[in-house]
Amino acid sequence: MYQDSITNFAESGEHKALIVRTQFFAFLIGAAMAGAYIGFGDILMYTVGAHADPAWAHLVMGVVFSSALTIVVFAGSELFTGTAMYMPLAVLTGRARLSDVVLVWCSAWIGNLMGAVILAALFHMAGGGVLLGDGSQAFFSAVSVKMSASSGELFARGILCNWLVCLAIWMAGRTDNAAAKIMLIFWPITIFVAAGYEHSVANMFTFSMALIGDHPANITLAGAIHNLVWVTFGNLIGGSVFMALGYWVQFHSSGHVSFVPEPATVRAKISANRNDK
Repeated sequence: MYQDSITNFAESGEHKALIVRTQFFAFLIGAAMAGAYIGFGDILMYTVGAHADPAWAHLVMGVVFSSALTIVVFAGSELFTGTAMYMPLAVLTGRARLSDVVLVWCSAWIGNLMGAVILAALFHMAGGGVLLGDGSQAFFSAVSVKMSASSGELFARGILCNWLVCLAIWMAGRTDNAAAKIMLIFWPITIFVAAGYEHSVANMFTFSMALIGDHPANITLAGAIHNLVWVTFGNLIGGSVFMALGYWVQFHSSGHVSFVPEPATVRAKISANRNDK
């Protein structure tokens, strides 16, 4: 039932590993673009949420933030939270090595951060819109809550968040219909934002916006690092264990034929080995 989906995502992970090793700068630019795309979603989310009825604010913010992943999926870019599902599937199907996983995850995370910081700097130069205007109180309050949460809370919220994000990517990947993809992305993303879960890349932009320029004393770099460390680990578990491993175990346990690495995998490993020398 899931063979095509597992194969497609595993091959995507294999391709990402090859690109990182052979065209690192190109991969980094793609990751930076993804960080900016998620940041655009943050701008829309906080702008709309600042003046929404408190009873509906979280739901409305969730609805509009789904635009961020929609852009990532349709435009094409390297989103760290998505690689949390792709790369384990590539390893489980024999298409990548653990070293590939670490390299792709680190490269995507750094690239996403670069894009988020650049967008935040540009948005500051543009005036900061509602986030630094009449909605600044709500924005800084939300940032403070994120930075002051306990490690356990952030870890659990990170798991739940990327379980839903990767579920959105998984479902969108199971259809070729563009309209269906948009709707399938919409529901999980709306749930994660409305429920208050934590997305590491979205937080990269949020914290960059909050820290650049004047900000309340309780908004600190240490608070941002505390959040990102635990949310990042949670995001990895959500995508790797609850999605990649979950679906792979279902398929593998059903008695289907095991995956065999395709010729592309061999070529990728050869190229990787040449690069290593």
